[in-house]
Amino acid sequence: MPVRVLVAETHEPEQARICDAVRLDPRLELVACAHDAAAAVARALDLVPDVLVLDSVLPQGGLAAAFEIRARLPATQIVVAHDPVEDDFLAALTAGASAYVTHADGIERLIEAIVNVGAGEIVLTGVQVARLVEAVRDPSRPRRTVARGPALTAREWQVLELMRERHTMPEIAQRLVLSPVTVRSHARSIRRKLAASSGSAANLRSAMHR
Repeated sequence: MPVRVLVAETHEPEQARICDAVRLDPRLELVACAHDAAAAVARALDLVPDVLVLDSVLPQGGLAAAFEIRARLPATQIVVAHDPVEDDFLAALTAGASAYVTHADGIERLIEAIVNVGAGEIVLTGVQVARLVEAVRDPSRPRRTVARGPALTAREWQVLELMRERHTMPEIAQRLVLSPVTVRSHARSIRRKLAASSGSAANLRSAMHR
């Protein structure tokens, strides 16, 4: 059976490149593409892919989405793709990644990482193994901490994804077979949990009045 893959990538040209490569590989099956963390979590919970390819700088937090998905779907393996200038290797592992691949490595290396991770392997370069060993040997070494992000429920992620797509409250209620009152209650809960981000909260306030 082919490995079922969900691709969550911020930049459209890069997303198209990865999705096309996945479609063309007979070992893989593309189940969906997403542009931000809310969509990645919502699609993952709905489709339960074997492997999630996750851009580390997704809007709303790539590594926070990795934490959420790994906690809810422990069988889904995660490949974190990142820009060459970024270095969140240990944070990505902590978030649940089984591979940490730079976009500069090329699409062939990313595809092989997906296949290998889908087979249950941990994909690390020699340099990454050395850094991991160093971190284990020196637990006092300063490390970057990663915020888990808002602890949204599965239903709240669904509501957030539909709000991101600019659906109105009545439309969301119809799509999810809920009452408008229930949808607004979910939206208020989401707004509270995202209160640390004033821009996100403002967008939600605007959506709630449509």
